[in-house]
Amino acid sequence: MITYYSLAGDRLEPHRGDLQGGMPAGTLWIDLLHPTQEEEALLESIIGVNVPTREEMAEIEDSSRFYESNGALYMTTAVVSGIREHRPSTAEITCVLTAKWLVTVRYAELLPFRTFEARVQRGGCKGTADLLFVELLDSVVDRIADVLEEVQAQLDTLSRDIFTEHNGELPKSRLPKTDLQQIVKHLGRSNSLLSKLNGSLLSVGRPVAYFRQGSNAWVSEDARLGMKSVERDVRSLSEYLTKMSGEITFLLDATLGLINIEQNSIIKVFSIAAVLFLPPTLVGTVYGMNFQHMPELAWAAGYPMALVAMVISAILPYLWFKYKGWL
Repeated sequence: MITYYSLAGDRLEPHRGDLQGGMPAGTLWIDLLHPTQEEEALLESIIGVNVPTREEMAEIEDSSRFYESNGALYMTTAVVSGIREHRPSTAEITCVLTAKWLVTVRYAELLPFRTFEARVQRGGCKGTADLLFVELLDSVVDRIADVLEEVQAQLDTLSRDIFTEHNGELPKSRLPKTDLQQIVKHLGRSNSLLSKLNGSLLSVGRPVAYFRQGSNAWVSEDARLGMKSVERDVRSLSEYLTKMSGEITFLLDATLGLINIEQNSIIKVFSIAAVLFLPPTLVGTVYGMNFQHMPELAWAAGYPMALVAMVISAILPYLWFKYKGWL
């Protein structure tokens, strides 16, 4: 699907229709979403630039992602999608920048594009393609920043759940139970999301540097200065993301440590129970033997005395554990 946006004052108006007659005057941005081969060929014949295919966009080497051809800059970057659905994935977008037009090619619905589209339709749009490209990258970076803020808020909540102390307000048996396994899963999902966001930031940083270092005469100084601001944002977000990755690692280690402590406490209960019941079992085993000559078998008080011996043999280890502070 081809959507082209024409300049109307200080805002862009979207249009969809037949382009057989050529690109309408005032068109500044051309967005291709899931384009067909026929649409690619049509656009190439109208604007005179090559539209990369999906396979070409998937190339990972810089020479295939950032290059100049016939006066147009070709820049491919990765954007994270599917965050709201908790299924983050990476989608490639290619921006073809000329002195007259900004052409974007993508195969996914992306929130930064919807935000950018709403922004340029409201007004305040700069009337050149290079400044429009700067605004688009700025929208992508803003979206990454918003996601990082959401993840940080979730990490703060998890940190409170993990380390909150109740100060003896309730008995231990009535304290709210923290599901540590769910916390581990949540931290794993957050770490996976941060990994994709980090890759997206690195991918966005490459066209920023390529654009600023370009020698195209039609790139305005305002666009270069605006891209410098985007570059600073990318650098600061990369540092913030590194700090968040360290925080996730710490919370994961702490959660796994608490799980080990819980498991050790359970094993400790079973171990103590086994030790407490071992002496009574020994007494019962001795007097459960069926030898013919056992003096105690004829003793009238033998049965109650055996029970008393079992109880005492269980109490003594319990008192010893209490004295040592093992209980």
